Amino acid sequence: MRILIQTLKKLTNLRWLNLFEVEYEHASGTRSRWQFASRKPAPALTADPLRPDAVFIVPILKTSNGNRLVVLKEFRIPLGDYEFSFPAGLKETGEEIETTVGRELAEETGLVLGRILATSPPVVSSAGMSDESAVIAVVDCTGEPNTRGVNDAEEIEILVLDYDEVLALRRSNVKFASKAWLVLLMFEAIGHLAWPEKLK
Repeated sequence: MRILIQTLKKLTNLRWLNLFEVEYEHASGTRSRWQFASRKPAPALTADPLRPDAVFIVPILKTSNGNRLVVLKEFRIPLGDYEFSFPAGLKETGEEIETTVGRELAEETGLVLGRILATSPPVVSSAGMSDESAVIAVVDCTGEPNTRGVNDAEEIEILVLDYDEVLALRRSNVKFASKAWLVLLMFEAIGHLAWPEKLK
């Protein structure tokens, strides 16, 4: 490895998220510093495989009119605006991914998990700013969408979209979560919403 981590210093002491500063050395011998945010009490900073902190769920709802993509329009405080994304949430200690997916899907959409059609390895969200990683899970689900499980601090609207509505949203000038925009583009590229069969 061409970068050698020298020290890790915790800069804040908050409940959910903290800032850390790393001092590291380049192969040339030059020393530098980097600040980043982490939910962990002590980030590992190793080449070991990532352990996921969260899940990002792409729900496909079975309806009498065919499959529909479930998208969330959620107010995000750091943006001061709404973001279009998908259900997501933190994994509890010792919790299996399938349990986290089912719990977060139910809390944010009222929907019931059917099958997990595909999962990613843990992927990082913004490696320049944070060590957070999430598993992306593409799932099918059933039920009637509702926000009864959403807490008072969240403002969420559930959108149940057919193919043409997915295209219109993807091409609109709104704020997207980066992973969400890529999922919408994938749906557009495939050309229909019967695509889960292609994941087998």
